[in-house]
Amino acid sequence: MNDTVLDVLDVLDVPVLFGRFLVLHDILSEAEIVQAARVQKELNSYSLFRLIELGTLTIEDVTRARAYQWKHMATFCEAVDALGILALNDCTAALKVLAQQNIPLGEVLVRQGKMTPKALANALEKHRQSWESSRADVVERT
Repeated sequence: MNDTVLDVLDVLDVPVLFGRFLVLHDILSEAEIVQAARVQKELNSYSLFRLIELGTLTIEDVTRARAYQWKHMATFCEAVDALGILALNDCTAALKVLAQQNIPLGEVLVRQGKMTPKALANALEKHRQSWESSRADVVERT
C-alpha cells in the first residue's frame, strides 16, 4: 500500500469506510467496491417501493404524497400524515424498520461471490481494529 495514503489516514480522526478500507488494504479493487456499492445503494434506497411491496402504501398513495411534498416542501411522512394515508408516527416507524433491514456492503460482496464469509469476517475484524486504533490515537492527542 502507498505510504503517503497510510500517512494521510493516520492523521484523519474519522473512521475509514469499510469499502475504502478494502481497497486500501488490497483486498478488493476500486471497481469491485463501486459496483457492489451501487447494488447496495439501489437495494437500500427504495424505501417507498418496499412499502408498496409490503402493501403498506399503494402507488397512488406515493404519487399523491410526492405531489404534496413538492407543493408544501414537507417530508414524505408529513405528507402521508397530512393526506390521511398513514399516521406520521406509523410512517416514521416503518421507515426506521426498513432502514434497520438495509443490506450491508459486506453481504453484497459475499452474495456476489467477491468475498467468502470467512474473508469478510477477517476484513471486518481488521477494519474494527484499525478504527479502534485510530480512535485511541485521537484520544491520546487530545
